[in-house]
Amino acid sequence: MVDKQDILPYNSIYKQRSTTMQTFKLFQIKLSDADIDMINEHGHDSVPKQRARLSMNFSKDIGKSSADAFAAGYYDHVANITANDLEDVFHTGNMGPEENIERLNQMHSVSVADIVEDEQGVKHVVADIGFKKVDETVFA
Repeated sequence: MVDKQDILPYNSIYKQRSTTMQTFKLFQIKLSDADIDMINEHGHDSVPKQRARLSMNFSKDIGKSSADAFAAGYYDHVANITANDLEDVFHTGNMGPEENIERLNQMHSVSVADIVEDEQGVKHVVADIGFKKVDETVFA
């Protein structure tokens, strides 16, 4: 039998991972009211940034797909998140604490196709499992 005192709460385990905090930029693809109207009238493929976002959910090369979408201007800088690492950004962007999120625009929870940029300017995209580095050669 397991004693409840031997089980650490998730947050206790999570906080043991790293103690170095930094500020990460969060970029998301946001749809305008006009974009939504166009999608409702003509379908998802009628709005290029929506088509790009949806295709990233199934992309084998999400690093390049996200770089192409970023270069096309589809992403907005929606928040700065103070966190230990990429996994902590994901956790904070979904569960809080809210005081670690500086909202610059409307944002949804951190999910697939969102881009996270660290203090060194390195970008990673949220993949279906974990993170992938954004293919910076697209910007060269």
